Amino acid sequence: MGRAPRTGALLALVLFLGACTAANPSATPTPTPTRDPTALNVTALLDLSGSRAPTGAPQRDALQLWADQHSVGTPRVRLKITDVAGSPSKTVLELRREVVEARADAIIVGVSVDYDDAFANLVQVAQVPVLFTLPIREPASASGGWAFALAPTPSQLARLVLDNAAQRSVLASSLVVSDESTSAIADRIALANELARRKVTPNVVTVMPADATQKLRPLLATTSIVFLAGTPRTYLEAARTTTAATTLYLSYLCDYGEIGDLREAAQLAVWPGSRWLATSSTGANTTARTSFMQAYNDRAGPPTSVAASAYDALALLSSAAADGIDPMSVRDRLQSGTFMGVATTYTFSRSQHAGFNTGDLALLRYIGPKVSPALR
Repeated sequence: MGRAPRTGALLALVLFLGACTAANPSATPTPTPTRDPTALNVTALLDLSGSRAPTGAPQRDALQLWADQHSVGTPRVRLKITDVAGSPSKTVLELRREVVEARADAIIVGVSVDYDDAFANLVQVAQVPVLFTLPIREPASASGGWAFALAPTPSQLARLVLDNAAQRSVLASSLVVSDESTSAIADRIALANELARRKVTPNVVTVMPADATQKLRPLLATTSIVFLAGTPRTYLEAARTTTAATTLYLSYLCDYGEIGDLREAAQLAVWPGSRWLATSSTGANTTARTSFMQAYNDRAGPPTSVAASAYDALALLSSAAADGIDPMSVRDRLQSGTFMGVATTYTFSRSQHAGFNTGDLALLRYIGPKVSPALR
């Protein structure tokens, strides 16, 4: 279908962003890309450089794996991967650029964002499906909206880990640690809210990367349950000194490349993730899950839950665009169906755009050196 109905939305997006971004010093007009009416143009925004975590490399590998496996098909999916270099402002600018200038049919956001009202409004104005592979709050709006969360929400993750921790120790003696990065803030708030719901006063400690090890070592030695909010990078050096008397709950955003040496202390650390990443050989798995696990492992090693969600993002969009690539039609199909992916079975509706089936969530751990993650 043509793209004329989106002209007003694109203009609104330009005006929305123009108030908070510097004017382009170049007066040279950007040529409008030539469109293939049979192709679905998808842009993935990832952190392939910069200091923001987690790195987008596992998602890039998963996206490219899907694209390689589905190079022939209808609709033909054209994948473009853009490095936003750990910059929140570049994330916003590149989203705008891909919608307005490159005229993408859908966007995959694979970076940590502060999904506040301003960011939600930006997505609504874009008027193309925007799929998030990292945890954000429930993004459904009154009309359904354009944002779709493929990862579990921070509140869902908080319930999972606190349910487990409550079986191990008294929650009132637990500790929440945050380095106040974007993902850590979301985790900290969700954990604090869930503790408060259980009538437990949260015990929160904030650290900076420069002082985290010194500040945390004595606390980890005397606390039985510790929740490390956000990506584990800041806390790893202190975590390596933890004794068997302490259980560490790491983030859903674990990068196996960073926490690999915790295999040596397998009994100490657990983290939430898709149970299918640890049970790929069971009869409950589909052929697609088994194929993904084998192919990804051959290419890049064991897949993270986030990598599996990135793989599912392209599969979701391709399935929803099978009868037409018009963004509104794709959005409507997404928000009115169920899709079995490799990470979970996603169910969306107009009032629910966080589609991860929490029944597929489990706590993962290492069970020993040189072993892939397994169910706790």
